[in-house]
Amino acid sequence: MGMNVAGVSSYHPNTGKWMKQLISGKKINSAADDSAGSAIAAKLQSTMTTANVSSSNYKSQILKNNVADGAMSGIGSYLSDMTSKSVQASNDTLTSGDKSTIYDHMKVMSQGVSSLTDTTYNEQNVISDDTAAAVSTSSFDLSSIESATDALYSAMAENGAATNAASYASNIASITAINTAAALSRTEDADMASAAVGLSTSKTLDQVNNSMIKKQMEDQEDDNKKILGAS
Repeated sequence: MGMNVAGVSSYHPNTGKWMKQLISGKKINSAADDSAGSAIAAKLQSTMTTANVSSSNYKSQILKNNVADGAMSGIGSYLSDMTSKSVQASNDTLTSGDKSTIYDHMKVMSQGVSSLTDTTYNEQNVISDDTAAAVSTSSFDLSSIESATDALYSAMAENGAATNAASYASNIASITAINTAAALSRTEDADMASAAVGLSTSKTLDQVNNSMIKKQMEDQEDDNKKILGAS
């Protein structure tokens, strides 16, 4: 009676694990590898994703605030010119025609202010309705223009503070994402050197085990032949 022993094979339980780690670069490729570690990795991944999205949101807010700051700077330039024109118009040596020309210029600048209050970012107004109403003036007396200027400076200061706060929050979120990514790497990334040694060792054990099984089967075949020959 003959037995085919050429196909005999034994598979060390860790061989597949080491091979997966070397191929994927991860020591946790499924919950079966490390259920607790897999759960921790999932939570870290969620935290990292949330932090990255938060940082991106803050950066978008900063961009919007920067657009608002640019618009308000333009309004400030208009109001500054209107202040100068208002003072100029108060000069008693000017004729009514001179003053009429000055007021015509101020009307154009007032229209420029109104235009800038409609500035948008991603189809959203960057200047609030209250601020827009406060800085828009149809009255060209010096008191009204100075009041509009004061309201503008207050809005610019508030916008600047909001930008600083968003920048700080974005930095914190980015740091959180970086630190979480590092923790995630420590949790699930494989030690490639250890995995390579582990695979080599398990393959050696496979070979030794296969040799032993083959020898046992050959010995069993010899015993069978002796028994058959004896009978």
